[in-house]
Amino acid sequence: MKVFLLFLITTIAFSAFDSKNCEKKLKKDHTTNLIVYFNELIKEQVIGLAEIRTFSDGLKKDELKNPIPETGAKLGTAKAIHREAIEEYFEQTSLDKKRLSDWVFKYLKEKTDSLEKREETKNSTQSVYQKMEFYPIEHGKFVMGIGLTKVNVVLTHDIEAMSTPVTQKQWVEMMGENPSRFAIGKNTVSWFMNGKEVKLQPDNPVENITWWSIVVFINRLSVKMGYPETYDFSEIEWKSGTRAENGTLELKAGKLKINAPKQNIYLAKGYRLPTEAEQEYLLRAAGKATGSYYFGDNEKDLPLYAWFRGNSNHSTQPVAQLNPLIINKNSFYDVLGNVYEFGNDTYFDHQYPFKGGENPVGPRSGYNRAFRGGSWRSDEFGNTSSYRGGVMPNLQNDMAGFRVFRTVY
Repeated sequence: MKVFLLFLITTIAFSAFDSKNCEKKLKKDHTTNLIVYFNELIKEQVIGLAEIRTFSDGLKKDELKNPIPETGAKLGTAKAIHREAIEEYFEQTSLDKKRLSDWVFKYLKEKTDSLEKREETKNSTQSVYQKMEFYPIEHGKFVMGIGLTKVNVVLTHDIEAMSTPVTQKQWVEMMGENPSRFAIGKNTVSWFMNGKEVKLQPDNPVENITWWSIVVFINRLSVKMGYPETYDFSEIEWKSGTRAENGTLELKAGKLKINAPKQNIYLAKGYRLPTEAEQEYLLRAAGKATGSYYFGDNEKDLPLYAWFRGNSNHSTQPVAQLNPLIINKNSFYDVLGNVYEFGNDTYFDHQYPFKGGENPVGPRSGYNRAFRGGSWRSDEFGNTSSYRGGVMPNLQNDMAGFRVFRTVY
C-alpha cells in the first residue's frame, strides 16, 4: 500500500487545482513519476515480466496499454486499485512514449540477459558442480495461518534459503544416483557416475525421495560446506536394504536428535530443513504478503508463478522459469508449485498445532512430516501460502522435494 499512497498523493494534487490550473499542469511531463511508480509495483510484485511485456506491446502500437488486465484485477484487490490508478494517470498526465519505450527496453533486456545466463548455466558442461544459491531473509514477525487458525509469530533469527528447490543435478552430484520419477523427459541427459549410467533432467526438482533420505543429503551438504551436521543419527537403526542415495532410506528404530543447544532446530549451525513457520514466512514474502498467495488473491494469476495442475502437463518442470518471489532484490523461484517442499516439523493430522509466539515448532508427538507450497499435481488451494499437509517420512512421493535453509549467525 506504500506505493498506492505515493500515487494517491499525486492524484489528490491534481484534484486540488481548478480546471485552468489543471490544464496548465497537464502540459508538464510526468513520465519519470510513472516509471518510478512501475518500478515500485515491480518491487512489490504487483506486476512482473508478463505485465511489462503487455505494456510494451501497447507502446509498439503507439498506445498506452494498462499492464494490469481488467480480468486480473478483482474488485477491491491491490491489483484493482493499481489498475484504476494507472488508468487515471494515463488520462490526467502528459507522458513521453519514447522515454517509456526506452525504459521498457532496458527492463526487458535485463530480464532476458538474466534468463539467458541461467540457460547457459543449465547447458554448461555436465561435470561442473551446479552452484547452490542461498539468499538471506531477515528475521521478523508475521501472521501465520488462515481464518480461525491465525496466530502471531516472531522469528528471532535471520535465515538463508536456497533460491530454488534442490534439483536432480544437485542431488546426483551429492548422492550419485537419481531416484526421481521424472528423470525421463524432454530435457533428459545421461551421466556416468561410478561406472554406472544415470539419467536425469538436470534442472527439474528432485522428488520420489523419503524424508530420511533428504536429511542425509543435508548432512552431507553441511560437511561439504564446512558446517556441523544438523541431524544426529547415532541412536537410529535403518531398515535393511534401504539407502539414502536412491531415495529409499527408511527408519527401523531409534530417535532422531538435533545437533543444537536443547535440540532447538533454530539454533543448529549446519544446513537443515525449515520449520513450518519459516516456510510460511518465506511464502508470505518475509511476512509482508497477507493474501492467499504472495502475489495477491487472484488464483487466475497462479500460472505466472507456479507449476500446478492447471499448467504442469502432469509433470515437474525445470526450476526458475516462472515469476519469482522477490525479497530484498533476491529471487526465490518455485516457492509455489512444482514440488511440495518438506519441512523439519512433525505433522499431526490436519490440526493446526501452533499457538504463535517466538520460533514455534510442530507438535512434539506425531510421525508424519509436514510439507508446504503446492506441487505439479495440486489445485489452486493447495498452492496457497497457508496450505499444509503431511506424509510419512518413510514414504517416497513424486510430488515432494525440498529446499535447504540455514540459520545465519
